[in-house]
Amino acid sequence: MAEEALGRYRPRLPACALPQAERPWAGSDGPASRGRKLSDRTLSRILVVDDDADIRAMAALALIGLGGYTVEVCSSAREALQRAPSFGPDLIILDVMMPGRDGVDALKALRQIDALRQTPMLFLTASRELAESPHYKELDVLGVIAKPFDPSDLPSAIETLWGQHQRRKTDAHAREFEALRQTYAEELAQKIRVMQTAAITLANAGWDRPTVESLYLLVHRMAGSSGLYRMQALSRAAGALEGIVKRLLSDALWPPATSPLELVTLVKAVGQTARNEARLARQEAPPPDR
Repeated sequence: MAEEALGRYRPRLPACALPQAERPWAGSDGPASRGRKLSDRTLSRILVVDDDADIRAMAALALIGLGGYTVEVCSSAREALQRAPSFGPDLIILDVMMPGRDGVDALKALRQIDALRQTPMLFLTASRELAESPHYKELDVLGVIAKPFDPSDLPSAIETLWGQHQRRKTDAHAREFEALRQTYAEELAQKIRVMQTAAITLANAGWDRPTVESLYLLVHRMAGSSGLYRMQALSRAAGALEGIVKRLLSDALWPPATSPLELVTLVKAVGQTARNEARLARQEAPPPDR
């Protein structure tokens, strides 16, 4: 039975990638599923950690007066660990050479705090050798600002590093989306087979409401999820079939007067569209990284 096939089918995509619905034909139409637009995170709150009081004062003056940021300053790693979680910085600037726990140790400790695990950080250092060391790239910091620095240039230097960070983040999101899209394209053939099983079962055995409901759920999800993955032709085709099946389920007359053979033809058409979309997705896939 098609219901059993649907029960066995487990897509490899994360659950959040596929819209879920509980018997949506039973009530009135709700609002359409909406994708959430990813926007760049605004740089607003900066935590500066440096044991030199003059550096702290000058950095704060430049970042507040010229950059318009909200700034918190700390004189040690210990103080930063205490105050950073409540301050909620968008960016943390760490001096490398500090007494006690240095900037690298401070970074590692700050990243152990859940609220700060993903917070971008950069280093301040008076050593040009340290500033140019590839070791800092391994720590996944935004960059290194060499001391002494011109206070009037500090906000623009930070904005440049922040912009590079945001572009890397956007590129990473695009790669992750494309990987999900390719996985979704690979899953389409199996989804269509389950839909075909349901339609053929109805054609051979006659109308069966649980089987029609199972078919509706799969078509409903395909109509929504394929649009999210830029497969608009498939979204339209599945949406049209969704509307037809919904009318069958919503009709007071059961079983329907029409033949279930029509569903076989309609599912076949959706299947052809799915194959076309999967082929296009494969053609648009970026080459693998070398």
